Amino acid sequence: MATDLLKNIRSRIERAGGIGEFPDWYILELSGFKRRWSTDMVVDLTDPADPLKTKPESIKVVRVQHRTPDNSWITGGGWRHHPDVTLSQMESHAIEMSLKDWIIGIPHGGSKGGAAFDPRKVSQKDLLTIVLRIVSEAIEENIIGPYIDRWAPDVNTNPTIMKWIQDHYAYEMRKQGRPQPAAAVTGKPVQFGGMPGREEATGRGLHYALQTFRKNLDIKLPDEPTAVLQGFGNVGYNFAKLAKEFGIRIVGVQDQYGGFYHPDFSIDELFKYVNENPRRTVAGFHEVCKGDPINSPEELFAKKCDIAVPAALEEAITPEVAKNFGARILLEGANGPTLPESDPILEDKGVIVIPDIYANAGGVTVSYFEWEQDTHIRPFDPMLEPPKERDAGLVFSALQGAFSRNGKNIIQLRNTIKEGRKPITYRLASYIYAMNRVFPIFEVKRRKN
Repeated sequence: MATDLLKNIRSRIERAGGIGEFPDWYILELSGFKRRWSTDMVVDLTDPADPLKTKPESIKVVRVQHRTPDNSWITGGGWRHHPDVTLSQMESHAIEMSLKDWIIGIPHGGSKGGAAFDPRKVSQKDLLTIVLRIVSEAIEENIIGPYIDRWAPDVNTNPTIMKWIQDHYAYEMRKQGRPQPAAAVTGKPVQFGGMPGREEATGRGLHYALQTFRKNLDIKLPDEPTAVLQGFGNVGYNFAKLAKEFGIRIVGVQDQYGGFYHPDFSIDELFKYVNENPRRTVAGFHEVCKGDPINSPEELFAKKCDIAVPAALEEAITPEVAKNFGARILLEGANGPTLPESDPILEDKGVIVIPDIYANAGGVTVSYFEWEQDTHIRPFDPMLEPPKERDAGLVFSALQGAFSRNGKNIIQLRNTIKEGRKPITYRLASYIYAMNRVFPIFEVKRRKN
């Protein structure tokens, strides 16, 4: 069910703006963008019909910068490779990135970008060719740089690709006589200046968000709560990998190829199966664990359990899915997984929604820690204390503190604001909390301009 993602997030900003009594200019500011970049990049790639030859291919490349409350701030956000990349999609995610930054206290505005191609269908050599060409184009447009726009891993990109981007950016800057710190890109390999824990940060942050809500809402769950998980890429994989540490039992997983449900399977056996599978999919694992096959999100999210985690792409929780939703808690690991029309259905069913702009902010937080190590630019929230060393323990401690502190504030804010006769949702509280934090900074900037 394809919808207008940008329209969805703008409607939530407008609703939060009305409840929070923000001025019209502020709503318009947050609904617009600082910059949109889009180009049709023609690049010579290996000809599938004759591997010794190349043929030209056109790839849509986009990058969107949302807003920066202060002129000294930069933008930052993920870079993805996926056939469905569109300008509108990246616009919606750029706004979400801003809101995540502001919830945590990061002095950035949001950005998002990607290239519309399927990386599974190109060779490693062609992938490198595409990435280097993208970086060259971005440098020409002045839309990448440690003090301009910081790029980070996203769908189908990883530390290796981030290293390629950083290396090519550094090379081009050095040729121009303008050497830069290694902060144009975050999510780099640890041995090349990356931050320990970045790869698992979003999955770990989901656990910290759940932990915070359980503690502050006194949610009564079993000693070992059960969870179903959609998506087994970086976020889903690491959420599952850490589940035992946080006392969660995964009972079902589904990805783009298929899935399974089993109330008591071996998670280690699942990791072995996925890691040995060329497509790294959970499809077919039901035959190994003797469980039930899962063929759609509707099937997965209808299962009775304590927690449901959409950790794939957008729009997983449609109204149809919401009507048959089987979990008590919706923990949003993906960006924009729930349609606005689904929110009131979940609310009527008593489902606690831990929203994406808070719950999956672990990745952007640790990316900021990495960027701060290179630039020494402090957060606007004095309570956010980046680790002083590249140490996983220090990273996780700072990350947990950020989730605990801001999650508690969101819950308290929600309990003080009503829409009609009932409290607002945690999603709206998260939006209002983010918008409140940077409103005074935007006001100063507006007066100066």
